Amino acid sequence: MVECKLASNSDRRRMVIGQVLDYAAAIWQSGPEAFHRQWSRQGGPDLSELDDGARDRLDRNLEDGRIHLCLAVDLIDADLRRLVEYLNRITRDDVRVTALQLAYARHGNIEILVPSTYGGEIAHAKSQAVRQKDSWTKESFLDAIASPTERAIAERLFARLGGLDERLGSDEDLWFGTYGQGGVFLHPYGLRFAPIQLWVNKAGQLMAYGNWRQYTAVRAHPGFAELARFVGQDHEGAMRGFPLAEVDIDALWQIVVRCARLINEPARSE
Repeated sequence: MVECKLASNSDRRRMVIGQVLDYAAAIWQSGPEAFHRQWSRQGGPDLSELDDGARDRLDRNLEDGRIHLCLAVDLIDADLRRLVEYLNRITRDDVRVTALQLAYARHGNIEILVPSTYGGEIAHAKSQAVRQKDSWTKESFLDAIASPTERAIAERLFARLGGLDERLGSDEDLWFGTYGQGGVFLHPYGLRFAPIQLWVNKAGQLMAYGNWRQYTAVRAHPGFAELARFVGQDHEGAMRGFPLAEVDIDALWQIVVRCARLINEPARSE
């Protein structure tokens, strides 16, 4: 999110901070679908074509308010530097605030904008802190689920995964993403490519994604087709989250294990 102001504007500091926060809040409150509609109206490229689950990550960032705030001005003065430092200190580690100075220069008929930034090192340190956070554990993931019924669903899936005696690959049964952000990937039989991932939204609801766009090697693999149809989606289209409480878990599990074998067949023969 970028907001621009000129140094000649006497209210530039208050206005640039207030407006960029207001825009970010509006995007967060409206949610991913409203963002995508506005993006399309402005002629932006099709975001469903982003690689490796990038659309998924974008939607989660929008839902959780993880937005990089950039203040673009023609002069970064001491007051603006103070504001950038303060906002980085008081906001969450996954919200970054930087300033971009675009100074104007002219040489003959050549006009130049000379960029410089402030706050990048502070924001980088915050992003490093996010990456260094502990990953989910099975226990912390289950504790994050608000509904006891939905927690029981996750426990059933974990138990069934652990109950598969046959090992066709060397991966762990579960791969845990970053605490509070990433998903938990289910790898039946220890196979490399996980058919689905579980995650918990900001309301504590247990959700899942089919991974047909997660891995470049098996993107849109026909082995995902049954899984996608089961949740009303297209394995050649975007990955959209679905509530696990609204599907037949027994039927879903049988589809997941079949999908795991199908999408990993090339990898097993390598």
